[in-house]
Amino acid sequence: MKRCVLAIAVLVLGGVPSVRAQGLALEDIPLALAGAASAAVPAASPAAASGLPAEAPASEREWLVLVFINGRNDLASAAVEDVNEMELAGSTDKVAITVELGLMEDRGVSSRMYIEKDADASGDIISPAVKVPNADMGSWKHFVDFARWSYRKYPAKKVMAVLWNHGSGRIDIGGADNAGAELGIAYDDLTRNFIRNRQLGMALAEIGKAIGKKVDVYASDACLMQMASVAYEMKDHAEVIVGAEENVPNAGFPYDAILSALAAEPGMGAEALGALVVREFSGYYSGYGENSTLSAIRTSALPGFVKLLNDWVRAAAVPAGREGVLRAGEAALAFENGYNGNDTSYNALSRDLYDLVDLAGKSADDGSALRARGEALKKFISGRLVVANGTTPAGGEYDRARGMAVYYPRLIYDTSYDENLFAGDSLWDDFLKWKLDPSYKVR
Repeated sequence: MKRCVLAIAVLVLGGVPSVRAQGLALEDIPLALAGAASAAVPAASPAAASGLPAEAPASEREWLVLVFINGRNDLASAAVEDVNEMELAGSTDKVAITVELGLMEDRGVSSRMYIEKDADASGDIISPAVKVPNADMGSWKHFVDFARWSYRKYPAKKVMAVLWNHGSGRIDIGGADNAGAELGIAYDDLTRNFIRNRQLGMALAEIGKAIGKKVDVYASDACLMQMASVAYEMKDHAEVIVGAEENVPNAGFPYDAILSALAAEPGMGAEALGALVVREFSGYYSGYGENSTLSAIRTSALPGFVKLLNDWVRAAAVPAGREGVLRAGEAALAFENGYNGNDTSYNALSRDLYDLVDLAGKSADDGSALRARGEALKKFISGRLVVANGTTPAGGEYDRARGMAVYYPRLIYDTSYDENLFAGDSLWDDFLKWKLDPSYKVR
C-alpha cells in the first residue's frame, strides 16, 4: 500500500481485570493511541471500565462492518489515523463497527475495539477495547477469530469484512505458509506471516459458517488485490468484492465518509455499499492527482465472465493474430504505477483485462472472431461483472482501468499460478503459456 508513514504510534495499555472470549484470555483496557509517546491516556469510558465493549441493541443491526487492521509494519501511523476516521462516524443502533488493531509496539498483543463516536480526528482513540495476546495479524485463522468475535457480540443482517494492510495479490503461492514468493495480503513483521490469496477464500468460508450465510461485502484496503485470480478464490463466499487494481494511495479508504454515509442509509444492500465505497474513495482522491483505481465486482457474474474469457482466449491464441495480440498485451495499462520492467516478486505483473481485450480487438479485422468475442467480453465486464468502478485523476490514462486486472508476466510464467482456482476453470493460464511459447496448445 503506497502510504507515507510519518511516525510510529504508541499503544498505551492499562492493567484491568481479565475476561475470557473465544478461548483467549482477554484484558479490557482503556486505549490511547497518538503519534507521540507522551500522549496522555484518556479516562476509560464506562463500557471499557466495566470490562465489556458497548452493548449491542436489543434488535439486530442492519450492518456489521469489521476491519482487521494489521499495522505491524511501516503502516502503523496510517492505521491509527484510519481508526480515528472511523470514530468520526462511530457505531450506531443500525451499524456496528469493530476493529482489530495490531501495531509493532504491541509485542504480539493486539486490541479489539467497538468503535464509538468521537469528534476529534487527530487525538486519542477513545473506543473501548480488549487486548488479545499472541495475536498473529498475518494469520487467516486469526482474522476468522476476530470476525466470529465481532458477529457474536454485534450480530447484524449484513456483514462487511475489510482486510487492511499491504497487498501484492498477483498470484497464489505453492506449498506451506511463507513458501515461495510472498504474494498476498496482511504482512505481519513480528510473526513474518501473511495471508495467501487462497486463504482469503478459506477465511471467508469459515466466516460464512459463523454468520450463517455469505459475507455481503469483502474489501481489501490494500494494493493490487482486484485481480481475477484473487477474486475467484472468494467467489462462493462473498456477494461483492471491493479492491484496487493499482496501488492504494497514502490514506487508504476514507472511512469517515463511507461509514457516515452508511449510517445515514443503513438499509442499503451489498451492491449499494460496494458502489458507495468506490464512489467515496474516488471522490476523496480526485483532488490529489493520485493515480488510483477502485472497483466493486459481483461474484455471481464470475462464472459467466470465465466462459466469455475462455471464448476470447480460443480466438486470440492462434498463429494468425499472434503479433497483434502480443502487441496489445504490451500496450495494455500496467499497474504498480505503470510498471513495465523485469519479472520480479516486487513488481505488479498485472494489467487491466478490459484494456488488453480492447486493444487486441482494434488490431483484428472487422467481423473476426477475436473482435466479436472481445466485444462480448467487454460488454459483460462493464455491464454485468463490475458493479462500480472509479479511477483518478479524471481524464488520465487510468480511465482505461475498468475494474478487473489479470496476471501478465513479461518473460517468465510462475507455475504456482496453476494452483489458483481461476487457472483451473479458465484458460487464462493457457493464454499466458501460449504468449511465452508459440508452440503451446491451448486446451
